[in-house]
Amino acid sequence: MKRFKKPLKFYVITFVILSLGIAGYSIYKILVDKTPIEEVSSLWALPIIFIVIYYGSDALLDKMFNKKKEVKEDIFINEIVKRMQDANEFLVEDYRRLQNNQKFQESLKIAYKIFSEGESKLYTIDKLSRKFKKDTIESKAIDYVIDYIIETKKPMD
Repeated sequence: MKRFKKPLKFYVITFVILSLGIAGYSIYKILVDKTPIEEVSSLWALPIIFIVIYYGSDALLDKMFNKKKEVKEDIFINEIVKRMQDANEFLVEDYRRLQNNQKFQESLKIAYKIFSEGESKLYTIDKLSRKFKKDTIESKAIDYVIDYIIETKKPMD
């Protein structure tokens, strides 16, 4: 899924470039054309206005078009949780631990990427299965995730 919103660094650099361009144009108009500062000062708001509109439109597009991904990811996670609950191997504390474990949450994102886009050189089921030590809660939980991915895997044409 394409991300529309760019990092803050992009907006800052764009702002600086636009400000330098406007400053250069203002200095040129003041020195060469003898334009009064009051006439040129209205241009100085353009970089701010442009960046606000650019950021706002990116944020709006990101919110509009990434809702589908969030819904599909929720369905994926809910199906795995249902299977884990049906197996009755995990306690409530185990679920909390998995939810707070950053490494496991990243592994879930990778698993969803494998589920939705297929395996790649960077993300494979084999790497996912070796990510946690055996006989840990995380390892048991990731086994359910891997089983679900394998069961629902579409055959390649």
